[in-house]
Amino acid sequence: MPTEIIYDEAARISFMRGINKVANAVSVTYGSAGPAVMIEHIASGLPPIFTRDGITVAKSIQCDDRTEDLGARMLRDAASTVSRNVGDGTSSTIILAQAISNECMIHVNTGYHPIQLKRGMDLALSFIEAKLKERAITGINEDLIKKISAIATKNEAGVGTLLVEAFDQLGTDCPLTFQLGNSRDDKLSIVDGLSYEQGYLSPTFVTDTVRDEAILENPYILLCDKEISDLMDLVPILEEVSVENRPLLIIAEDVTDKALSGLLLNHSKGIFNVAVVKPPGFGDKRENRLNDLALMTGGEALVGEFTSKIEHASLEQLGQAKRVIVSSESITIAGGYGDPVAIKQRMIQLKKEAEIIQQKKPGDGSITGNKHDFEELEERLAILSGKTGIYEVGGYSDIEIKERMVRIENAYMSTKAAIEEGIIAGGGVGLFNIIPLVDELTAPNPDQQQGIQIVKKALAYPLHKLVSNVNDNSETVISRLCAENNPHFAYNTQDKIYGDFIEIGVIDAVKVIRLALRNAVSTVGTLLSTHVVIKHIPDLSIMAGYSPEWAAATREDPRAP
Repeated sequence: MPTEIIYDEAARISFMRGINKVANAVSVTYGSAGPAVMIEHIASGLPPIFTRDGITVAKSIQCDDRTEDLGARMLRDAASTVSRNVGDGTSSTIILAQAISNECMIHVNTGYHPIQLKRGMDLALSFIEAKLKERAITGINEDLIKKISAIATKNEAGVGTLLVEAFDQLGTDCPLTFQLGNSRDDKLSIVDGLSYEQGYLSPTFVTDTVRDEAILENPYILLCDKEISDLMDLVPILEEVSVENRPLLIIAEDVTDKALSGLLLNHSKGIFNVAVVKPPGFGDKRENRLNDLALMTGGEALVGEFTSKIEHASLEQLGQAKRVIVSSESITIAGGYGDPVAIKQRMIQLKKEAEIIQQKKPGDGSITGNKHDFEELEERLAILSGKTGIYEVGGYSDIEIKERMVRIENAYMSTKAAIEEGIIAGGGVGLFNIIPLVDELTAPNPDQQQGIQIVKKALAYPLHKLVSNVNDNSETVISRLCAENNPHFAYNTQDKIYGDFIEIGVIDAVKVIRLALRNAVSTVGTLLSTHVVIKHIPDLSIMAGYSPEWAAATREDPRAP
């Protein structure tokens, strides 16, 4: 395939066009009072997407020029990284990256060395991150959780009340899953015991006909990743369980009709009490999920080569629990007999794996793959925690529910980030207050010093943009903030009031702001380090003369004789 090579200034100009296109569209959503964006659905006939979420807007933009789109993609990747880690801060990331990159291009064109500018920016980043952590207020209480969630959801106070309840019952790790609700109001459900979405294979297993649930008291649990096709493979273990006069839960890849009919016949006659469900997860992820269930229930998962020995399984290999409830859609296992120490060690291991994924920089592996791996680890942690929260998002229409769901998930992630690293003044004020401190920082050469100054100047840009989005005078606001000279003094753009940032509800999580700045600087650093772009030129000759209208008009009717 032929290629086109673009050098230095021409490449950077194309990059900047893409960056500015994305940033200009995203920046209108910035702040709790920022307007929304309507996006045409990619599939014809489906309703448009209504959103105030920066990353959703960024992902919807694709530039016609492929080099411009590389610049746009750099912003999308940076914002996706922040979104994956802390949920919020995507608009801040894009706004900061735009401010820094535009300033860098001006200085590169006047003779500054791009690599030295990058090193100066890295010095400024490390310094600012340290100062943000120093100024952080920790010890997040219920009132702060409500305020943080209200900001992230564009001032929906009711969300904070439910999140407070979730954190209170589930702890700071708070394994919470979000679902599209079926009513106007949000609902929070706390499930004791591990739970996942797989129901019984047949309603004949139901023991509680009022609730349509199969309830097993003090059951043994057989775990395997094999499709069970012959009932005779299960007969030995069924006989052992029957001697103990206890029910059996079978969690298997599948049970074919022949084997299932035998189980149902014996179950309906009262010969033994049994229920069958499929394991959680899909594909190659199921083995890990089965091993987690084995750890929780104190049993052994018959996976891989061990599945062929299912007919030789013993009671010692089976898991156990105090109670199991199976509905048509889900299963809950309460009171597993697993070792708490081993479970805790597994959770620590999974958290470390999740942190490694979170720390990956844009371009380090597939964004979609990293996101799926992170979500898989979060789901496994939720199951291992033994208690799970389900947040059902309500609304008057599908469009509203989907738009609210994005914001509520952001609020949940932002609150977790605030609990982890603390809070500072929001509304762009936290970064603005760091500006005088950056003067303490000196670099070994003028070019690096200019890199520091570029980042310093960009720290004021989020505040300017936030104030301009509500048609206020940014110079007036900045003059008032400078006159107070108080890191806790802020401006509420929605209510048009000044005061202590906690009292007036203008709060940012330090981790959100820190990661937004880090990813913005990292993205621009990649841009500065790029001197050549090589792009492939698609061969369109194979499509010469093709017309979809002509193809449709000349297609033969399959019903013709």
